Amino acid sequence: MEEKNKEIVKYIEYKVKELQSMSMYVPRENIDKLINAFTNRGEDINIIKTRIDTIFDNSVLAYKKTLDKEEYSYDDLMKAYEKIEKMNKPKVKLYLSGGLVPYVLLDQKSERKHTDLDLLCKKEDMRIIREVFRNNDLYDPKKDSLTYTVNNIDYGFEVIIDKIKVNISTFEEKEDGIVEYYFNGKTKIGRIKNINAKINEYIVPYVSSNNKKYLTKSLELIIADKLILNRAKDKKDIEKIQECNGISIDKIKKMPLPLVREEKLVGDNLEFTSTMPRIKLEIPKKEKNGGFINIGTILLFIAIVVCLILTLNR
Repeated sequence: MEEKNKEIVKYIEYKVKELQSMSMYVPRENIDKLINAFTNRGEDINIIKTRIDTIFDNSVLAYKKTLDKEEYSYDDLMKAYEKIEKMNKPKVKLYLSGGLVPYVLLDQKSERKHTDLDLLCKKEDMRIIREVFRNNDLYDPKKDSLTYTVNNIDYGFEVIIDKIKVNISTFEEKEDGIVEYYFNGKTKIGRIKNINAKINEYIVPYVSSNNKKYLTKSLELIIADKLILNRAKDKKDIEKIQECNGISIDKIKKMPLPLVREEKLVGDNLEFTSTMPRIKLEIPKKEKNGGFINIGTILLFIAIVVCLILTLNR
């Protein structure tokens, strides 16, 4: 049994490390309870491992379902955007990006839900925009790529405005084009995107249908981003972008897709586990072991002893 218990402990620890490699954290007390639930069991070791696998898989699925519920309306995102514009003005320029742009330019409420608001900021202005959010008690270092990066690259950061997740990505112009950096606060992954474009092709002024001026990432480059992802909502957004004034079909045909690479910012460094998503594992009830005397047996034994004592004292 001792060797079997060691193998079970080793297997559970291996499964925990798998989650950590995906930037998911299981509290130590939860791990200990799981180990306690599966050691000293009479089942075959392979059956126990299968049950452990099921618990880990179900726990990750339950966590991902909670992420899917984080969806917001067009109005929700616009309120967050307007609040940022008000607190930031006239500090630095932030540029709209992502799937919200065509609906803003067309002055149409999107019929789909959105998970976040995407904004762009020049690399040299990132220090200032961090201060803007810090001064408004909205900055959280746990949502900042600089807390985790080991290569001194600023991938940007996230803030929460009225429950809306806002991605502040950064970019810089180089001789061979634009380099864009993006940070995923959940997976702790930094993304580097090389775009073959000049600054005036990357950030473009548009006038919306309700005669408002916006500086946003170019519509053609937003299409390029969405072609890479190719989700159902991205296809819908591409159709909507093609309705916007200022879109150039010729540019789209000639435009090469951006080159994208990703860097893991956390890895196995447990110093940062407190900032990882906490995964709660379902702990099964401890299997009753026939080798132990249950409470009923103990009470019966006490009753017999009492009867014997009373009989001997008569």
